Amino acid sequence: MLKRLCQGLTLWAALICLTGCWNRRELNELSIASAYGLDKIGTGYQISVQLINGDEVATNKGGGGGNRMPVVTQVLAHGNSIFESVRQLSTSTPRKIYSSHIQMLVIGETLARDGIAKVLDALSRDHEMRTDFYIAVAKDATAADVLKVLSPLEKIPSHKLFASLESVQNAWGGSTKVDLHQLIYDLVSKGKDPVLAALRITGDPEVGQSKRNLNSVNPPVLLQYDGLAVFNKDRLVGWLNQEESKGYNYITGGIKSTIVPVPCPEGGQLGIELIRTDKSLKGKVTGGQPQVNLHIDTEGNVGEVECHLDLSEPETIRLLERGAEDKIKETVQAAVKKAQKYKADIFGFGDAIHRADPKAWRQLEPDWNQHFGELTVQVTVDMNIRRTGSVVESFLGQLGK
Repeated sequence: MLKRLCQGLTLWAALICLTGCWNRRELNELSIASAYGLDKIGTGYQISVQLINGDEVATNKGGGGGNRMPVVTQVLAHGNSIFESVRQLSTSTPRKIYSSHIQMLVIGETLARDGIAKVLDALSRDHEMRTDFYIAVAKDATAADVLKVLSPLEKIPSHKLFASLESVQNAWGGSTKVDLHQLIYDLVSKGKDPVLAALRITGDPEVGQSKRNLNSVNPPVLLQYDGLAVFNKDRLVGWLNQEESKGYNYITGGIKSTIVPVPCPEGGQLGIELIRTDKSLKGKVTGGQPQVNLHIDTEGNVGEVECHLDLSEPETIRLLERGAEDKIKETVQAAVKKAQKYKADIFGFGDAIHRADPKAWRQLEPDWNQHFGELTVQVTVDMNIRRTGSVVESFLGQLGK
């Protein structure tokens, strides 16, 4: 009897500790957000949200033809703060907006130039919002216009933006993916300024939101990643083009793979595919002057030959390696020069100086942006070509090309 009583008390104690699904939300009570856009409007903010139409996702076959319909809806709201703007969205949608599945946050250029710190503070406090979405800046456009553009390549436009940003960094190196956690870390780090992917609309945004953009083999409007947005602290100060963005990724270790064009001695061009890239960044202070030494070690394969070269000769391979080393060094120096023009240390050179000489860094830190603009950066590159492809001698020579 006593044993049964103890078991009953134990069961009762366990039951009262179970809270159940007190905060549950049914799917039919939610609007799933896939992307957010933030713009500065006067002294306040405009927030635009890309909402997924679940019924259309399930029924839309995604092929061409006039029956294809958009599977997302955009709603907009204005307010004096981000928090107020989010609540204003309830006037446009009958369901509560669920933000845990957003993939992209787009910031309008005007807001980016005004400063994004307050915006990021509001986003980071939202307990429903994860930090693994990517952030981009709309170049020469508003975030609302970017989120209007429908993609013929994906049912949900934000999915296309998310996947394209991963692809452009992994296969080309002309941009970089930054999530909310990384952006805030760069903002508060000493000796490191942030960058974000630059996103450009090609064509008329009004056409981009129409069915014409979905049902065309050659869409008139596309969203394209176009280099990087450079920040000084939390304010946008300029842009890096795609080649300079490659230089940024070489310096920060963000290059996974890319193509290095190398000119041939007698005309034409050869392409080398990088398959591995490592970097070593060291700072030092000599006589009160900071200096950074950057070494880049790369491996690659010959991917394309548009000239007459005998790739079986070791001298030819070494000639190509030196050409690739010069090209990579030129790309890196172009990125450094542009960043020094903006006086924005996006590479973390200040952090390298801090690690190397904390005492000297304390003297340099208050005016680091000025010191960075005059910083000496020594760049060395070591390139090794591993494979020349299955064809040693190009057949173009037999064709007289």
